[in-house]
Amino acid sequence: MQGRWPSGKRCAVGLSFDFDAETIWFRTLRQPFLGQMSRGEYGAREGVPRILELLRRYDLKATFYVPGWTADKYPHLVEQMHAAGHEIGHHGYEHEYVVNKGREVELEVLSKGIESLQRITGAVPKGYRAPAGNAAPHTLELLLDHGFTYDSSLVGGDEPYWIQTPETGRPLLEVPFSWEMTDTSHFLFNYHPYYTGMSSQNKVYEIWQAECDGAFDDGGFLSIVMHPQVIGRRSRMAMLERLIRHLQEREEVWFATHLEVAEAWLAQESVS
Repeated sequence: MQGRWPSGKRCAVGLSFDFDAETIWFRTLRQPFLGQMSRGEYGAREGVPRILELLRRYDLKATFYVPGWTADKYPHLVEQMHAAGHEIGHHGYEHEYVVNKGREVELEVLSKGIESLQRITGAVPKGYRAPAGNAAPHTLELLLDHGFTYDSSLVGGDEPYWIQTPETGRPLLEVPFSWEMTDTSHFLFNYHPYYTGMSSQNKVYEIWQAECDGAFDDGGFLSIVMHPQVIGRRSRMAMLERLIRHLQEREEVWFATHLEVAEAWLAQESVS
C-alpha cells in the first residue's frame, strides 16, 4: 500500500482530543458537583497546555473536538489551538445527548456549537463528533446541510467510509474511531456510574502500539481519541510521547488532522 496517502506515506494517524472540560460532568453524567467539575477544569488548566506543548515539540497537527460551551468558557485555549494550526471540530454545545430529542433540538445544538467555534476561530467547523459517539437520527443530515465534510462518530470500519443519512440517504464521509483507541475506555475512573479506569500506562501502550503497527502493516488509517482531563496526567502524557516516538521511527507514517485525512480520502476517490 505504499504511496496511498499524500507524499507517498503508507499509514495515516489522526490524533484527536475531545476537550469536554466540565460538560461531561454537569451535562452528560449529571454530576454538577465541585469535585467532579474540577476534573474538567484539570483538562483546561493542565491537560491542554501539556498537549499543545507536546504537539509543538514534535511538529504535529491534531484535531480538537470542542463543545460550544467549552469554547465559550475557555476561548483563549481554543484560540491557541487554532493559532497553532490544529483543526477545531464540532462536539455539541454542552456535550449533550440529542437522540430522541427531535430535529429542532438537534438543529439548535448544532447551530449553537457552530456559532461559538466560528466566533472564536473565524472559521466554520468541517468535522463533527457526536458526544460519546452517540449520533442522533437527524444530525448527519444537518451536517450536510451546513457544509460539513465528514463525521467522526461511528466505529463501523478501520478506514474512512461512506454512510447514508437515515432521512434521505445522502452520502457523508465517516472518519471512524474505535473504543480500544480511546483513553476513557482505559483510564476514566468514576464511582457512579462505575468505571474502573485505573489501567497501567504499559497495558494501554501495548494495545495502542499493536493497533498502530497493524494500521501500518495494512497501509491504513488509525484514529486515537483522547481527552485533556484524562490523557493530560503526567504519566499518560509520557506514554503518548513514547507512542509518537515509536511512530516517528517510521518515516512512512503521516500524522494528519481528521479533515486532512477526509480530504485525502476524497481526493483519492475522485481520481480512482
